[in-house]
Amino acid sequence: MTPQPTLSATTDRGEKIILRPAEERDIDAIFQSCSDSETLRWTTLPLDYSRDRAEGFVSEYAPGWWERGDGASWVIADSDDTYAGQLDLRVDPRDRQLADVGFITAPHARGKGYMTAAVRAAVAFGFDELKLERIEWRAHVGNEASRRVAEKVGFRFEGILRNGCPQRGERHDGWISAILKGELAWTR
Repeated sequence: MTPQPTLSATTDRGEKIILRPAEERDIDAIFQSCSDSETLRWTTLPLDYSRDRAEGFVSEYAPGWWERGDGASWVIADSDDTYAGQLDLRVDPRDRQLADVGFITAPHARGKGYMTAAVRAAVAFGFDELKLERIEWRAHVGNEASRRVAEKVGFRFEGILRNGCPQRGERHDGWISAILKGELAWTR
């Protein structure tokens, strides 16, 4: 199998970022980001997220998506190659032309446009390289920061999934948006 590719992107402010496979040097930053109260509020990560779990993310979870052909998991790094977040593009095993995108922005990197640029690059990769036809974004109702990213990238709001987002034994209403392959013009 070929190694997972590294992608590059430019923010709307002209700053370069890269999307690369997670590395051992990212473990502490992943642990800190995944332990952040705002991250925990909107994700399914366990409240007791540990450094061991971050190590497992780097050594098994993230590379496993690419190795199995189920998508890709990238670390987003700023122009100094410092961890700024992570992004997963997960292919649906029942429909190989459908995927969903999920992401976490490190607290220090929020509001800088990194995630919008990263999601644009991942969507282009999904359509061009993975031959996807539809990519979905889902988030808990109220996660405005995530919704702004999806809207800036070009995802179209499709509705509310009532009780559609499980989180630590509870169910929450969720938003769903999608972008189709034919709507990719904004990345060219």
